[in-house]
Amino acid sequence: MRARPVFLMPGRSSHSDAPPTAFPLPSRAGILAWAALCCIAAAPLARAQTPPAAGYLDPSRAIAHPRPVGSFHQPLPEQYIWTANDAAVLSSNASALIRRTDSKIDRHYFRASFDLAAPPKRATLYLAGPRSARVFLNGRLAADLRWEGGHHMVFHTLSADVHGLLLPGKNVIAIEAVRGWGNHHHTNSLRTAQVNSGEVLVVKIVPSAPGVNAAPLMTSSSAWTSTLHPQDGWQQTSFDASAWQPVQSLGSIEGDIDFFQWNADAGLYDWPGYLGEAPYLANYQMAALHAIALDDPSAALSHLAALVRSSPRADAHRRFTASTQPPPASGLPAPGILLDFGQEASGRVLFESASDRPAHVTLQYGESLGELQHAPYLGVNPLLVPPRGLARGPKSGFRYALIRFLPGSGPVAFSKISLEGIYHPVHYLGSFASSDERLNRIWETSAYTAHLCMQDSIWDGVKRDRGRWMGDMEVIDRVVADVFGDLHLANDAMAQLIGPAPVKDHVDGLPGYSAFWIVGEAEYVRRSGDIAQLRSMHARLLQLLSVMDREMDSSNLYAAASGKKPFVDWSQGFASDTPQARAAMQFEYLYAFRQAASLLHMLGDHPAASHWSARADQLSAAAQQHLLSPSTNTFGDRWQTNAMAILSGAANDQQQSAIWRSVLARANGPHQPQDVITPYYGDYMLMAMARSGHRREALDWMRSYWGGMLDEGATSFWEAYDPSWPKTDPHAFLQADGKIGYNASLAHGWSSGPAAWLMEEILGIQPSAPGFSKARIRPDLAGLQWAKGAVPTPHGLIHVDARPSGATIDLPAGVDAEVLLPSAGASQHVLANGTEIASTSVEDGSRLRVDLPRAGHYVLRVH
Repeated sequence: MRARPVFLMPGRSSHSDAPPTAFPLPSRAGILAWAALCCIAAAPLARAQTPPAAGYLDPSRAIAHPRPVGSFHQPLPEQYIWTANDAAVLSSNASALIRRTDSKIDRHYFRASFDLAAPPKRATLYLAGPRSARVFLNGRLAADLRWEGGHHMVFHTLSADVHGLLLPGKNVIAIEAVRGWGNHHHTNSLRTAQVNSGEVLVVKIVPSAPGVNAAPLMTSSSAWTSTLHPQDGWQQTSFDASAWQPVQSLGSIEGDIDFFQWNADAGLYDWPGYLGEAPYLANYQMAALHAIALDDPSAALSHLAALVRSSPRADAHRRFTASTQPPPASGLPAPGILLDFGQEASGRVLFESASDRPAHVTLQYGESLGELQHAPYLGVNPLLVPPRGLARGPKSGFRYALIRFLPGSGPVAFSKISLEGIYHPVHYLGSFASSDERLNRIWETSAYTAHLCMQDSIWDGVKRDRGRWMGDMEVIDRVVADVFGDLHLANDAMAQLIGPAPVKDHVDGLPGYSAFWIVGEAEYVRRSGDIAQLRSMHARLLQLLSVMDREMDSSNLYAAASGKKPFVDWSQGFASDTPQARAAMQFEYLYAFRQAASLLHMLGDHPAASHWSARADQLSAAAQQHLLSPSTNTFGDRWQTNAMAILSGAANDQQQSAIWRSVLARANGPHQPQDVITPYYGDYMLMAMARSGHRREALDWMRSYWGGMLDEGATSFWEAYDPSWPKTDPHAFLQADGKIGYNASLAHGWSSGPAAWLMEEILGIQPSAPGFSKARIRPDLAGLQWAKGAVPTPHGLIHVDARPSGATIDLPAGVDAEVLLPSAGASQHVLANGTEIASTSVEDGSRLRVDLPRAGHYVLRVH
């Protein structure tokens, strides 16, 4: 049993040998239950923002968790193996071979031997990776296993009872396998790409019944051998395999957090002993907010209230029981239950059996009721709950779960069917509160969205893609730093995303994400002060800049010269190579080149800094010459392009005013058809509004846009949104990744930007030197009556309580702050703790600047 900290629930995964089924649609009785849940599901959303146990949206906030030190558990011993020197990722045509499931499906042959003192009474073989495999034990066919694939699972756990085929002494296992189904995502790790391609095999035999974990009798390892061209009799015990080559081993299936990305390990949920979590993650358990019985004409389900967190005292000690006898009429679906956990979560459903017999169930998830019923992202997953044991469903992001209890030998009881949340155990150090409760809910939801994405690494979302995307990370990292003060995940992810030197390709394969890697690196250094990390990136930074510069033409315009997709946003015209996308990319590159020059100056590489500063000037001049519309003095009519023109410094003061009047002001007025933006680029639009002096209008748009998601039932912020999209089953109409519908994520970290924006632009707390050695505090109530909160720094928390008359500031030691307070003119002055201090009129007389060179509690008032 793995050692876990006291606040975790110990346990194991379980095995399932029940076949996959089609999506089970409710019967007429079930439809009535669906309708009932649909009616009640929206109503609890407001209450779900503050669950009774926690008092916060984020359930982990109720846990007084210690900061984890070291590893909670050792990774499983079984290893991913494959035929040496054969993986598609090692070839020059890797992308095509991985993505096409009808290519490179030759048969691979594996052998190994192991010794047993005596055969066990029970033994189960587990195998995953291939789509099909024939397994021989001691020359006899032990299993002919197949996985048809689908629903974002590259491979699945396959199993067979093999207790009668094992011998005392030497045993030989021989396997013929065909690679799994490719599900490739761009990654700089060849090992991760290989797992995603399905070119792996993992095997073990345990001395136990199906679903019950035990110390293995044998596992796949580097000691195995393999070939592509076997001779006759290759499966026999007496066969001479000395000519076969040692396999390629990727190490333990839990030995690399990158194996958990991109849903690559989704199908290992019922691999005995598999947790699939980084050692620094933690868990919580939460009962359902609502539970409804589906298709239960014979009262097959009893004590359903025992599964609900607000169970009456009489039900709290009862056991939920499901009859697993065949239904009275053929063709009826198995009885089921629908659980609503009240909010989006990252985790899995945990079953705890209270029966002496196994239970076969199917399980499907949904971030929305529509997804749950029509298109669950991971499909319908069979699961076996062993007698008196634990079983876990797949890891994913979801709010709803539908469970069906398949026909078996009789009733089965459960001590618990609950959500097992998976989270990074950090504390909410930063904070924000204001006189506007709607903004407070937006901040809380934004922070929770970012926390959901702090998993084994910083991921884009917890349903899809569960991987590192630099554009998403640039937004999430700022929120994580401002709310949690946690920078180690960002540090690791930045290194993983750019990859080892020499850098020869774009980050994530996207030119724009190369630009945001540089912007993200600058933000990381500003907040952390980690010059050593920056120094380790020096050579790679220069190499990446060179890769980026090859995209430009002789006129210093972005020309997509490499042929790589210039992705900007999911909005029409920005997700492929179009004039709009190229224009926006021009400003993303300009933004990055200026940030790169700043980083290089920090490193003392002044020649390189001067070069990239000059390149930025050239890109800016080219934009003014070729991209500016003389009639409007704007850079076209799209929000994304003009927002980035402001942030990059390309737009001068007159152009910023024109951009506001002609383009960005439409956010709070009549929209044009092209005014569609994701929450991702919406963050840059908020920043551009602040940069051009329109924070009050930015707050209005935040209330409308992110608040609109709250109005539609969001408990975390979505990958895509437009207020004009249909309101009935809104998840069905989200537009992202070239698709419309449930595939889009309802918990996407790139939508979490408002949390950082409110702290940086309303509280006004920003670093002005690496590591907050210097800070700039410029509170702006933007129409609010008051706002207060704190931002963590390497030196401690900076607290700000802003009021119309001034601000109260708590400054930690090691931070030198300049404070800019609103004033009615240069004739006013500033009192600090009742005593007048020196101040300077700035910003055309609209602000008074004071310097706070040391730690302390300051009550600042303007008179």
